[in-house]
Amino acid sequence: MAKHLTDPAIEEEIQALAAEAPLPTVDQAARLARLLRLGPHQRADKAA
Repeated sequence: MAKHLTDPAIEEEIQALAAEAPLPTVDQAARLARLLRLGPHQRADKAA
């Protein structure tokens, strides 16, 4: 499966989809920022 994720053609498809996507709303951006700050051993309900 890792090979599929590193395939250059798949990467190009992902980049193209991301380029077409609209910007996140303020709420979505805030939630994403919180999720990205979480470490691998933290849970969302414990971080709050």
